[in-house]
Amino acid sequence: MGNITMIVILLAVYCCFWACAAIPIISSSTDEFALLAFKAKITKDPYNILQKNWTEGTPFCNWIGITCSHRHQRVKALDLSSKGLKGTIAKEVGNLSFLISVDISNNNFQGNIPDELSHLRRLRGLYMQLNELSGQIPESFGFLNRIQELFLYNNSLSGPIPPAIFNISSFQVIDLMYNFLRGSLPMDICHNLPNLESLNVSFNQLGGQIPASFSRCSEIKFLALMSNEFTGSIPGKLGNLSKLEQLYLSRNNLTGELPSTIFNISSLTILEAAYNRISGSLPHDICKKTPRLEILYIFANQLGGQIPSSISACRSLKYLSLAYNNISGVIPAEMGNMSALQLLHLISNNLTGGIPPQIGNITGLQKLYLSENNLTGEIPPELGQSSSIGKLYMKNNKITGEIPPSIFNISTLRELGLSENQLSGNVPSFGES
Repeated sequence: MGNITMIVILLAVYCCFWACAAIPIISSSTDEFALLAFKAKITKDPYNILQKNWTEGTPFCNWIGITCSHRHQRVKALDLSSKGLKGTIAKEVGNLSFLISVDISNNNFQGNIPDELSHLRRLRGLYMQLNELSGQIPESFGFLNRIQELFLYNNSLSGPIPPAIFNISSFQVIDLMYNFLRGSLPMDICHNLPNLESLNVSFNQLGGQIPASFSRCSEIKFLALMSNEFTGSIPGKLGNLSKLEQLYLSRNNLTGELPSTIFNISSLTILEAAYNRISGSLPHDICKKTPRLEILYIFANQLGGQIPSSISACRSLKYLSLAYNNISGVIPAEMGNMSALQLLHLISNNLTGGIPPQIGNITGLQKLYLSENNLTGEIPPELGQSSSIGKLYMKNNKITGEIPPSIFNISTLRELGLSENQLSGNVPSFGES
């Protein structure tokens, strides 16, 4: 009985030894097989990178674009970005179980994204942007529970964004811009995204309302929803995003009043909400809490009210466009203190009063658009102090008097529009009247 027991034990040890010894061999073979399957799906390799370098029987850890782990000699990174490759993505890539990063960006890959990529449970980064991929984003991507960055922009992906990917708490960056994605964003989108720093779904066909739960993405710095079909109002709770730096909402179907809470975000540098139907007015204390604001584009909306004099607190503001709204009142003289301003675009409003001579103090101003208002008085000669102006438009107002000679001393001036006013006197032959 004792001999039989000993034989059984020895057989078990023997089998265990060979089973354990076989694991790395099988695993390495699996990686090589998957890579060769990937190569087989390539129809165009203009630099012969795979054709000449990815050769069966040679150590795949030395192949171009492959990085292996030191301990297991398994493929941990696949980087073939910008190699001019064309073809489809082999499903066998999903067998590269040690992969941490896949980068095939800026190529000409076509076809669907294989569901099998969801087997890559160690994956941290997936970079497939700037290709010709079609079909839907696999629902199974919700199983990539360690992924931090997903870049699929500039493809031809369609269908809805799988709600499951918004449940992956490790996500930091999601960029799906320039596709044909439809549907809406989940109303609880940020309930499970505590680490999200950047979300870009611009230039798609998404609709529905902007979820108020974005306010729970407390780490987000970049939020881009522009050029979609979003409706409803801008959630006031977005003002709770204390780390938000850039907010892009232009070219949607947004309505309702502009929430003043947006201007409570001290880290905000860019706010774009042009080409919507947003009403209301600018808050009276605008920029007192957003000192870092550099770009404010809210043109082509239905804003009313006046330009608050507190806008002069925007000392970092470079580009300001409130054109094509219903803003009334005067242009605040305090705007002359906005020394960083390069673009001032106020065309097609209901502005009255004169042009503040203090605008001439903005020496770096490059473009000044004041056409299609009800401005009166004379053109202040102080505008000639703005030595950087290249485009100056004041058409279709009620401006009187002569054109100050100082305007024609601006060496950078390339375009001058003064027609449809009540001006007198002569202009040089190179001017436009």
